[in-house]
Amino acid sequence: MKMRISLIAKLTFATSLILLVFMGVLDNINLKNFRKVMIEYAAANGEQVADIITQSAYDAMMTNDKASLYHMIGRIANNDNIEHIRLIDPHGKVVFSNIPVEIGAVIGKHADECVMCHNVAGPGVSTSPANRSRIAKTRTGKEALGFTKAIYNQPACFTASCHFHSKSDTVLGLLDISISLETLRHKSHEYRLEFVMLTCLLLLLIGVLVTILTHYFVDIPVQRLVRHSSLVAQGDLEARVLVSSRDELGELSESVNRMTESLGTADRELKEFADSLEHKVEERSREIMRMEEQLRRSEKLASLGTLAAGVAHEINNPLTGILLFASILNSDKRLDPALLPDVARVISETERCAGIVKNLLEFSRESSPEKEVIALEAILDEEITFFHNQPDFKAIVIRKNFVSDLPLVAVDPNQIRQVLLNLIINAGHAMPNGGELEISTYRSADGKYVCAAIKDTGDGIPEENLARIFDPFFTTKSEGTGLGLSISYGIIENNGGKIEVQSRLGEGTTFTVMLPVSPPS
Repeated sequence: MKMRISLIAKLTFATSLILLVFMGVLDNINLKNFRKVMIEYAAANGEQVADIITQSAYDAMMTNDKASLYHMIGRIANNDNIEHIRLIDPHGKVVFSNIPVEIGAVIGKHADECVMCHNVAGPGVSTSPANRSRIAKTRTGKEALGFTKAIYNQPACFTASCHFHSKSDTVLGLLDISISLETLRHKSHEYRLEFVMLTCLLLLLIGVLVTILTHYFVDIPVQRLVRHSSLVAQGDLEARVLVSSRDELGELSESVNRMTESLGTADRELKEFADSLEHKVEERSREIMRMEEQLRRSEKLASLGTLAAGVAHEINNPLTGILLFASILNSDKRLDPALLPDVARVISETERCAGIVKNLLEFSRESSPEKEVIALEAILDEEITFFHNQPDFKAIVIRKNFVSDLPLVAVDPNQIRQVLLNLIINAGHAMPNGGELEISTYRSADGKYVCAAIKDTGDGIPEENLARIFDPFFTTKSEGTGLGLSISYGIIENNGGKIEVQSRLGEGTTFTVMLPVSPPS
């Protein structure tokens, strides 16, 4: 795992490094300037000392009191800052020095003391103090400022009777002074030490200030952005970054908030789209299953219809013969009266078989509907009026809930009457002890069908039987062939409609007939 370096540490280190380099350069510049100023100050002091000695030498020379002159120079040389004082005559001979071994030595023109005033053309008459000072090493290895001042010939020197200098002599001698720079070196060291300490203090103070300011103005906003990024990565798109400034980080926080809001909107739209897509897939799956069920039922009905037609034709002829001879036998006077109930039973059962054969023939018959444009409410009103007078419906309350202004439907009226009649009779059989029958009409949501819902308050149909309710020969009643709903299903499909059933045990059953709306003429 890589070590993580915080932003504050990076900024503090970078700032401190820059300040350290800057302070180092500034220290060198200040030290050079300080040394230059101190050397100029030492040279000025040397100039003053030389002037004092020169004036004293002038007075002593006028009285020819060399002993007093040398004694005065020796006392000046005892100063701690004076390293070396000597007098040199015009020929380069040292006539006095605070270092006795030097007295009598001859100095050439190319020595450090002389070269600053001499050139190819000869000795200089007037040389600036800056050119008359030099930095040199003493015998003890210490640094010293050497200062040379010429002693010029004056009228009082060559007119006096006591002096031997001629008027043509320009320089009577040289005064060479070496001032110790140890004090300067100590001052420079102290100055540098103070500057370094001040620099360290400033670096510490600046580092603390940079850390505090960076923490409040940079680190805290960045940490907020990092936490916000973590929340967004975890899926929290409702999180927002606190905008506490109007600088670039504040603008970045606002941009991140806008981005998060856009992500949240996109996420909600995706979820809504996914939910809608899932709902559509479920709807389409149910529709496909319904279509497959309808196709399976249609294929089954077609196969059973073909089989039923063949069986009905084969059974119909023997049944007709049985019924004929049984009727003849029943009317024959020679028949024992005790056998009449048995013959009547044979005739009844034969007629029942004939009815089954008739239903089979109707089931197998694929007669094309003769469609007409009619109002579904008119057929329902006829059926309701008919059942109001039926004894089986005396204990049943029939309620109508018709929607006005429904469009017309294009169907075969006789076939639709047969279907509605069968459904209402089944509803009456489901309520043997009475109940409520509600017949409603409405238009489908897509506007393609006019619907008639026949709802009873009977015992309902078990859920496991709902899928087989339209299958041929399937019935839940003790009597019946189980072909009524199958025939109704085939009729509604042939008329371009649909039939659906909904039921709950103990609550009742609702059959919904959906017939296609007639296109406008």
